[in-house]
Amino acid sequence: MRVTVASQKSAEELRLWADYYEARTRALEIMRREGTAGTALTEILAQESLAESSLARIKKLLGVPPS
Repeated sequence: MRVTVASQKSAEELRLWADYYEARTRALEIMRREGTAGTALTEILAQESLAESSLARIKKLLGVPPS
């Protein structure tokens, strides 16, 4: 049972890291393509929010206190 829980945590952590990097990449792509003004800024902030949510969950899984 313990191995299953650990592997589930590991799988979740890996998915969250992928989500984190994908959101960061999308934010950078928006900045390169559209700059940082107007509606682009809203899209960038949405991607940054997704990245931050993923990172917060990763920290929780690893037992790192929130900063």
